[in-house]
Amino acid sequence: MSPAPGAGWDRVPAADALEIGTVLSRCARVVDARAWHDLDRVFTGDAVVHSPGGTARGPAEIAERTLAETRDPHLITDTVLRRLAPDRVRAWSKWLVVCADGSAHGGDQLDLFVRTPHGWRIAERRIAALGAPGHGAPARTLGAADFLA
Repeated sequence: MSPAPGAGWDRVPAADALEIGTVLSRCARVVDARAWHDLDRVFTGDAVVHSPGGTARGPAEIAERTLAETRDPHLITDTVLRRLAPDRVRAWSKWLVVCADGSAHGGDQLDLFVRTPHGWRIAERRIAALGAPGHGAPARTLGAADFLA
């Protein structure tokens, strides 16, 4: 087995990585289906989501903010995981929305997962959108430094 990629990097066990990936996929499906009653299968009861539109705390506010900000189905891709502690994992993913008019928007999201009695759940999410297309290289506001912090 090869060494970890850097100082402070601890690999996520395969079973945990699979469950975390499932929660990320489930979250996309819950949002796209507007199945707000299933948010407790994705987020902790005290989860906080920071997005370009503001901050939401708890499932009710998360549903309200998501409904206001999410118009089209989206994809989550290119996720990397970093184990912070046995019961805490950071996930860094890219998101992509292809709108009905054919335009595409994307960005990054940084999630803090915690192990609960019901499995892995998102305790905190930071969402950042990339700059508008056609205006030079888009600026990333979440990056490797945030992931490794």
